[in-house]
Amino acid sequence: MRPHWKELLDWIKPEKFTAKDIERMEGLQPGEYEIHNEKLNNFLLEAREVFIRMGISSMLRSGDLAVGIYTADGDIVNSSTGTIIHTMTTLLPIKFVVKNWLDEPTVGIKEGDIFYSNEALYGGVHNPDQMAFMPVFNDGELIAWVAAVTHEPETGGTEAGGMVLTAKSRHYEGMKLSPIKIGENYQVRADMIEMMENFISRAPRMQTIDVKARCAACDRLRLRIQQLAQEKGNEFMRGLFCTTIRVAEEGAKKVISKWHDGTFRGVLFHDSVAGQDHLQRIYCTVRKEGEQVTFDFKGTSPENDAGSSHGFPHTLATATGMYLFPYPFHSLPFNAGSFTPFEWIVPEGCLWNPSPEAAVSNSGYMTWTVFGVLFPIFAKIIFTNDRKTVTGTTAGCGGGNIIAGINQYGVPVADIMAYPLNSAGQGARSDMDGTDSFGFAGIAAGSRGPDAEDVENEYPLLHLFQKHIRDGGGHGKYRGGTGVQSAYIVHHVPWLAYNCITAESKLVMSQGVFGGYPPSPFPGIDVRNTDIWEKMANAENDIPSDTVEMLDRKALKGDYVIQSEARPTKVLMNGDIFLASALGGGGYGDVLERDPLMVIKDLQKDLISHWAAKNVYHIAYDPDTLVLDLDKTAELRQNEREERKMRGLKPEDFKKEWAKLKPPEEVLDLYGSWPDAEKVRDVIRI
Repeated sequence: MRPHWKELLDWIKPEKFTAKDIERMEGLQPGEYEIHNEKLNNFLLEAREVFIRMGISSMLRSGDLAVGIYTADGDIVNSSTGTIIHTMTTLLPIKFVVKNWLDEPTVGIKEGDIFYSNEALYGGVHNPDQMAFMPVFNDGELIAWVAAVTHEPETGGTEAGGMVLTAKSRHYEGMKLSPIKIGENYQVRADMIEMMENFISRAPRMQTIDVKARCAACDRLRLRIQQLAQEKGNEFMRGLFCTTIRVAEEGAKKVISKWHDGTFRGVLFHDSVAGQDHLQRIYCTVRKEGEQVTFDFKGTSPENDAGSSHGFPHTLATATGMYLFPYPFHSLPFNAGSFTPFEWIVPEGCLWNPSPEAAVSNSGYMTWTVFGVLFPIFAKIIFTNDRKTVTGTTAGCGGGNIIAGINQYGVPVADIMAYPLNSAGQGARSDMDGTDSFGFAGIAAGSRGPDAEDVENEYPLLHLFQKHIRDGGGHGKYRGGTGVQSAYIVHHVPWLAYNCITAESKLVMSQGVFGGYPPSPFPGIDVRNTDIWEKMANAENDIPSDTVEMLDRKALKGDYVIQSEARPTKVLMNGDIFLASALGGGGYGDVLERDPLMVIKDLQKDLISHWAAKNVYHIAYDPDTLVLDLDKTAELRQNEREERKMRGLKPEDFKKEWAKLKPPEEVLDLYGSWPDAEKVRDVIRI
């Protein structure tokens, strides 16, 4: 009964309109769609606010969520995000329930039922992403579904935090619920809550409250839709839903028809699997013809048995929406109609189509490999007709810094530090710099970094510093937005478990376009056995205020550990420090074309270093007063252009030299054959 991956891909697209659907759409009067679609948007915003105010996990309160309205068949009509990928994946468990439980006598679908799921094999992303969904009835007829989903930062896996770095199969990853009924008559069943708390024993209070927050958001949305249906009738509601989907479908085809026909390719590498240095390749070929687009991921590295850096094809497909909706489709509704023109080819056995037994709890991070590879591809596809939506890559991973233990109030906790995740840099555009601390990749709007005081009130942590990373954004004619650096001290408690999730450490997946540079990587840094409390007690003035200062001066005594940003679980003691980062966005255009005054402004804001101003942007200025010498700057830049010509190679010579290069064998064990990433060994999971 578990759906096949091809079936899930099919379900992403909307059901075909029937003759009755077309009749209902044609029955809408002029202006009714616009007025009542806006009402649906307001219902969604209200439900989203209920969701945020009732939940307690940091990712929920920071915007990693979605609430959505779905047709009776399960097609997404619209949503309020939060995280774009949640919008599309949530329809899959709903369709499973409709197709399998509607007429099943022991389950059925009745008014007041509440369903729940977090299993990727049934349409989720990974098991931290838990969703509640409810049918909406009016006058005894099923007219819609509503859903609320957010990332729950604990699943009961073998490592705290839900995204188990070293999981070798799905059996390491904790609670995985296929679509299941957890409530009836508008009440959540106590035995279902008890079951979840038993799974999520590291943070049972958070699990229970967030489950109820999901249900409350669903119920508020259900109530509003019922009220509108009682006013306008069920036929009107069905016509309204179908019209919204049709508007998105027609809008998507109209946008696509303006793009260049052709075949476009992109490649991206990530370097962290199971907290170790392992190189893997994401290869994407986009074929565009007329109103149809095909994404082909042949050439992507094979699945592996080292960790959980995998995802399933439906997750990859919906991850393409992380790029499409905020950029070329920015004016379209978030619904299934927008996906009608697309096809996805995902070869079996690659890391995006592994065995059902594979660990996928890091597939949330892996979606950024899809997100990242599309920016440079679409820069070529849409540049001449939609230049304003072309950008350098908006930052993806950064570090998912997870803490677990007993907090200062004696309560078991396990949560992810949302500020670094939600303050990544945006890619630069053709006419402006990317936004610094823009937000969370894959969130259309609404992500936020929680207040430091709130974090310190709830968790046994103290912030040493939290500020932008100097040289963190990709350089270019327009600079990519920079991310943040944060340093946390274990406080109030004797110890705290800690790990960090990412798919990039020494290599960054954010790329610049048209000559723009990628952002800088950020290492994983811990400092053990520090004297921070002594320095604070003595009010000493040499406490470091950023990462570079901390490493250069080493004013804090202690054991400095510099490692991969991906860090498996370890125990930190009181006074130990761990650093977290959000990466920057890719740059746009040639650095030598950047306005020198913009470089000076970046220096004034401490967003770039003097080294970068002189060696990357090649400007001449007084380092004390920051007064520009424009004539000398022009001379330096012309000299650099001449130097580039001297360093340059003919294409055939470049290819010869490039073909000789190969990464060390020790990082290629999960890559596949070099350089084509073909499968070289079987994976056996027990």
